[in-house]
Amino acid sequence: MNRNNPNEYEIIDASYCGCPSDDDVRYPLASDPNAAFQNMNYKEYLQTYDGDYTGSLINPNLSINPRDVLQTGINIVGRILGFLGVPFAGQLVTFYTFLLNQLWPTNDNAVWEAFMAQIEELIDQKISAQVVRNALDDLTGLHDYYEEYLAALEEWLERPNGARANLVTQRFENLHTAFVTRMPSFGTGPGSQRDAVALLTVYAQAANLHLLLLKDAEIYGARWGLQQGQINLYFNAQQERTRIYTNHCVETYNRGLEDVRGTNTESWLNYHRFRREMTLMAMDLVALFPFYNVRQYPNGANPQLTREIYTDPIVYNPPANQGICRRWGNNPYNTFSELENAFIRPPHLFERLNRLTISRNRYTAPTTNSFLDYWSGHTLQSQHANNPTTYETSYGQITSNTRLFNTTNGARAIDSRARNFGNLYANLYGVSSLNIFPTGVMSEITNAANTCRQDLTTTEELPLENNNFNLLSHVTFLRFNTTQGGPLATLGFVPTYVWTREDVDFTNTITADRITQLPWVKASEIGGGTTVVKGPGFTGGDILRRTDGGAVGTIRANVNAPLTQQYRIRLRYASTTSFVVNLFVNNSAAGFTLPSTMAQNGSLTYESFNTLEVTHTIRFSQSDTTLRLNIFPSISGQEVYVDKLEIVPINPTREAEEDLEDAKKAVASLFTRTRDGLQVNVTDYQVDQAANLVSWLSDEQYGHDKKMLLETVRAAKHLSRERNILLDPDFIEINSTEENGWKASNGVTIREGGPLFKGGALQLASARENYPTYIFQKVDASTLKPYTRYKLDGFVQSSQDLEIDLIHHHKVPLVKKVPDNLVFDTYFDGSCSGNNRCEGQHQVDVQLDAGGHPKGCCEAGQTHEFSSYIHTGDLNASVDQGIWVVLQVRTTDGYATLGNLELVEVGPLSGESLEREQRDNAKWNEEVGRKRAETDRIYQDAKQAINHLFVDYQDQQLSPEVGMADIIDAQNLIASISDVYSDAVLQIPGINYEMYTELSNRLQQASYLYTSRNVVQNGDFNSGLDSWNATTDTAVQQDGNMHFLVLSHWDAQVSQQFRVQPNCKYVLRVTAKKVGNGDGYVTIQDGAHHRETLTFNACDYDVNGTHVNDNSYITKELVFYPKTEHMWVEVSETEGTFYIDSIEFIETQE
Repeated sequence: MNRNNPNEYEIIDASYCGCPSDDDVRYPLASDPNAAFQNMNYKEYLQTYDGDYTGSLINPNLSINPRDVLQTGINIVGRILGFLGVPFAGQLVTFYTFLLNQLWPTNDNAVWEAFMAQIEELIDQKISAQVVRNALDDLTGLHDYYEEYLAALEEWLERPNGARANLVTQRFENLHTAFVTRMPSFGTGPGSQRDAVALLTVYAQAANLHLLLLKDAEIYGARWGLQQGQINLYFNAQQERTRIYTNHCVETYNRGLEDVRGTNTESWLNYHRFRREMTLMAMDLVALFPFYNVRQYPNGANPQLTREIYTDPIVYNPPANQGICRRWGNNPYNTFSELENAFIRPPHLFERLNRLTISRNRYTAPTTNSFLDYWSGHTLQSQHANNPTTYETSYGQITSNTRLFNTTNGARAIDSRARNFGNLYANLYGVSSLNIFPTGVMSEITNAANTCRQDLTTTEELPLENNNFNLLSHVTFLRFNTTQGGPLATLGFVPTYVWTREDVDFTNTITADRITQLPWVKASEIGGGTTVVKGPGFTGGDILRRTDGGAVGTIRANVNAPLTQQYRIRLRYASTTSFVVNLFVNNSAAGFTLPSTMAQNGSLTYESFNTLEVTHTIRFSQSDTTLRLNIFPSISGQEVYVDKLEIVPINPTREAEEDLEDAKKAVASLFTRTRDGLQVNVTDYQVDQAANLVSWLSDEQYGHDKKMLLETVRAAKHLSRERNILLDPDFIEINSTEENGWKASNGVTIREGGPLFKGGALQLASARENYPTYIFQKVDASTLKPYTRYKLDGFVQSSQDLEIDLIHHHKVPLVKKVPDNLVFDTYFDGSCSGNNRCEGQHQVDVQLDAGGHPKGCCEAGQTHEFSSYIHTGDLNASVDQGIWVVLQVRTTDGYATLGNLELVEVGPLSGESLEREQRDNAKWNEEVGRKRAETDRIYQDAKQAINHLFVDYQDQQLSPEVGMADIIDAQNLIASISDVYSDAVLQIPGINYEMYTELSNRLQQASYLYTSRNVVQNGDFNSGLDSWNATTDTAVQQDGNMHFLVLSHWDAQVSQQFRVQPNCKYVLRVTAKKVGNGDGYVTIQDGAHHRETLTFNACDYDVNGTHVNDNSYITKELVFYPKTEHMWVEVSETEGTFYIDSIEFIETQE
């Protein structure tokens, strides 16, 4: 036979021993894939497949097969991508109608049932019958509600009036409520959670319909008559639902992958199919959810799905074995991890395939002359996005027998023939022929009789989409050779096709009419130290990662717009640390700092990523441009992930109009409908920021509007000041001599507000050990109303461990740990007014909108804006019941910057709130009465003890018999008084503060008189050994409020010299105790050598004749008449330990 004459070896449908008479597995092709398509282009090729690609591919008269289900998912994603490329309001009803026709083509739930059945088969798990019934019932209801809404919307769009607006608003709200109540049936409710994986496609498609609906409030809400506050509520719901739906889909998808993971070939094929089909039916959709944000993408965008799709390996693998031919799925030769590593590439930059060169080799069966030319390896020539440099990658066994396919214009579908060829001694898994549309054909060359074949087409696993195709981007390869199973040798040469979407913009085109998406995985090159990592599941592709400073990568782009056009930059990223960004556009650089978004070692969830717009404007100097990103993390070793760059075109005229509209909306939203007061939920911060928006308006274009709006917003500020019952809200006079107002510790400073605050901003530094940083103010009860709700509002720029307490009958605590994640430019605007608040405010507003709203108590502690509520009781005049506002930092690494504090009246309590407060008030009054009674008893005892210290009513003279022990006893009684200070801050007085202060002042007077009359200096040792001469083996110890001298060695000695009035009567009074053997001595002596000694030992008796144990102090005294002016007192002992509490030498009257 002539090897150069391939037609000589073209043997089709040859029968052979051991196989069924019909030896071909025709799935789906039943004849030679090469002959019929030799001269066919790819558009003609499409017509050979059943179905009309201009509409739904599901025949309502036929059962829905797996390919139909995939087609539905692909069609929906493709249509949404096209829809997102234009302003949202255009052709909205037509778009919704398309989606509903795709999902309900026959007005029943057949497609949704097919979604469920598809995954049931993949995971080999049936959904419970009740869950299916509930889901289908809820889907039917949603479909009916959606149809009603679309009918009302279409009628209103055609003939808008008030009645039709009310109807469409009502149906919008009904549909929104229906989604909220029915979504739990699709995998998140208690009854359906077990089946969440099998319901994943249903959940994703329903979530998509809900999110698309919610954006309509932003588009049409004002025209329907909704207030801006209502529109904001729907917008916030959309952002929150985007987070919830995204995280559920990603978590469920990952759980499903883990559930189907196995160890052998069959389990890998199932795992691989689950990954592919869930990407097409669910995860591609999830990646588009953020683009429904009308505020962020008002004029459309071009989302890029850069992920890759792998069709199944091209290998003989029919449903069952055929004679001696064995399906590859049953083979024991390949492990799960081996197949995953061979077929699935590591994350890499996005690429396109220019050329595929297939090598062929000939296999001859042992003991026969049968042979087959098979695909033994290949070489790929590829290039990265908009990068002219190409590179080659080779797989398998490269030979000189090659077939070149030029794929520069795209390879969109492939028909392949897989063979299992051999006999009892050896067999081969290989590919003998293929047809790449529209590129070319590799014909089959064989004379084999003992062979089975399977004809495979990629469109069964990756159906074609109307007006858009998947392009072959790579081919991976598995080559194996084994002798397992005895003498039978098995060889395998198995390619796998890799596909990307054709609508991914390979030239990175920047336009002036919409926001351009530039995923960083489409970089032409990346810097050293930057890695491409697997995307988290909701980014539509892989992302880049760095852990140190340096170049992230370079994107080459084409500017298809006038070079005078200006743009702003957005960066979507996630980071465990703040970092500096340098973005180089050609040779011009823009620098800014971005904050952290996630905790170290945290998972990459939807909320881990942030999209921040920088107010710097850029202009491209040439059509072929480069954008190079460098980052410098503030902490090395932390993680920075970058997803995409967004280029936002600026239309100065439109932006000026939008600025005016935004300012009008912001100012109008401050007031009630009657315009005579502020809305209850409006904060002082919002008033200030509305003023910033007005200040931003152009004087030239909107001078009159600006003047009127400024007058209106000033009136709002005046109303805000009037209702704020806090004194000095701008912190002008802290620690003034006025009784009320702010009282603060060290570490509290006031700074100019900057871009975030128009007034002063309060800064609390970290606490010193045992000394918190605090500021507080008391709102007097005279300014309050009984049984009324009050609210404290404010704005925190950033904080760590900031405690905000409202105190009335009880404490209402709030802890704020707010990340420093508001990025704004602090450049000057060239005027005398300083910072450009206009640009800064725009940035902050965008970030606050992107940040969403608190989902729970923990997340509420992280939001910048805060509100805290407290209720007043009956304001009983017998107890001062004002409201204390306390801000403090008690940790050594804590801090806070905040402003716009206001305490406002919300309104009187009523209903259950009033009843609850009345019950709490009664309990509080009862508790206060009990505490007062207990305190009164202690007060009387302490007062009596203090009275005994003095001989007069004016507290000017101590009783001669009073010693330090008496003063300490009185001090202990005073210390037992409770509720002297607030639990929040010690500087805030409690209900017993006044009586405590009264007694403490009298005790202080007694201590002063006691110290003054004692001629022995530091006789109570409160100042250690000051004024004493002591040997080194003596010490002063402390026990509570007591200080005592300790001598524990026989040669220890303490002495002091002092002066007295000669020939006067003095009393030496010593309180001490002796522990152990020996005696302790306190000796007094004058200059004439007259000496007296008080002796203490373990056998001492008190003045009542009672024996004193080792743990008791006793007081002894003696009378002494000094003959000289100079005196000495000396303390010593013989052995054991001698404790001296106090030594007094006081003059007494004769």
